[in-house]
Amino acid sequence: MEVTTVQQARKSTKLRTIFLGYLAIFCIGTIALALLLVLIFYMLLSNGAILPANYAEKQVLEAKTVIKAGKPLHLDSKLNLYKYGLFTSDGSLIEGNLTGKQAKAAWSLTKQSDTASQFPYNYVKIPHHNKVTVMRYSIAAQFELPILRRYMPNAELSFFAVFCIAFLVGGALLASSFGRKLTRKMSGLQQATQQIQAQDLDFSIKLSGVLEIDQVLHSMDKMKETLKTSLQKQWNLERARREQISALAHDVKTPLTIVRGNVELLSETDQSEEQKNYTNYIVESTKQMEQYIKTLIEITKAETAATLRAETIDTDFFLTKVKDQVLALAAVKKISVAFAVYNLPDTLYADPVLLERAIMNVISNAVDQAPEYSEIRLVVGTVEDRIRFSVIDEGPGFSPEALKQAVEQFYMGDSSRRLNGHYGMGLYITQSIVNLHGGALHIANSTETGGGQVSIEIPINSFPK
Repeated sequence: MEVTTVQQARKSTKLRTIFLGYLAIFCIGTIALALLLVLIFYMLLSNGAILPANYAEKQVLEAKTVIKAGKPLHLDSKLNLYKYGLFTSDGSLIEGNLTGKQAKAAWSLTKQSDTASQFPYNYVKIPHHNKVTVMRYSIAAQFELPILRRYMPNAELSFFAVFCIAFLVGGALLASSFGRKLTRKMSGLQQATQQIQAQDLDFSIKLSGVLEIDQVLHSMDKMKETLKTSLQKQWNLERARREQISALAHDVKTPLTIVRGNVELLSETDQSEEQKNYTNYIVESTKQMEQYIKTLIEITKAETAATLRAETIDTDFFLTKVKDQVLALAAVKKISVAFAVYNLPDTLYADPVLLERAIMNVISNAVDQAPEYSEIRLVVGTVEDRIRFSVIDEGPGFSPEALKQAVEQFYMGDSSRRLNGHYGMGLYITQSIVNLHGGALHIANSTETGGGQVSIEIPINSFPK
């Protein structure tokens, strides 16, 4: 038995350590991002790209002085961060850059006092003679460029929004990186389970470098070796049993053939009526024993994995050979055979001996179940990249139980399909051959005839090795 070893990895790291490493990177990255944004904010503030929070308030105080002095306001500058409205003493808007709705709200808020606030704005009322000026401004850092001020009126909130977006994107990227790394680390575990499931135990387990995963891999390695030893013993015992049964069956055939030959010679001699009956009993029993031995040999062959010898075969030649055998088999029960072919390829890649055996097993079952003078249909055609052989009979069909278990070895539970001399091997062998070709076996009841419908599908050009 081949000895496999666990391939060593570098020193194992706890999963907790890996997680804490990613968490540390995330925290350090978050702090660094916050410090970077604060640094950028103050750099922009120092060179005038961002105006300080009290910039608008200073402008309002200057404008208030101008108004008190009776001078007109000049709003041509792009750096004016306030808006105003000039009202009559009864609240009618005379001029200003506040909209009608904004002006109405400003007058209402400053009606009872000279100052008011309503987030995010502050208001100042400046009476002069019989007119009143109401100014609206915001105490917040703002961008110097008008276009930035228009879409991002609060610089501090804009930087906070950038921080939140970068925080979420960074968290998502780190989570994705952690997930991919964990998936890579667990790939050895997944590969080991798949190979053990397929009973392919000649492989080396690769350690992941993660302590918790490596502990599971070590346990699986021990389980693999134990299972391999147990399966090897079982396989050896099964192989020896099959060889003994096959040898014994072949040994019994020789004396049985001698008995049958002598009984047939004896039946040709002059015998009394009673002696003829005895002789006939021996002949029939001998035939029955030969059938038992043939079935026993068939079973041992089925339990031994067949060797697939696939080749490119001529489709017409192969089908002609199958048709001849089907007609000869059906003639015994006076059954007619209907053939239908469509869209067939010129060549087919398969093992001609095994495929013929699989098809004839299905045909034999159909002939056994079909009543005399009925019809069997053999339909052969291409479905996508597969060729399908469908056999339909007019017999009793499959029971619900048989539809689920018909391909099981030795299954004979369906009384409508059970015949003397059959031991539940036909469809089992067919299923094995179809699997070797990478195909599929479908068992159903025909909606047209009510009888059984068995279909064999195999790839046309290639199949899994």
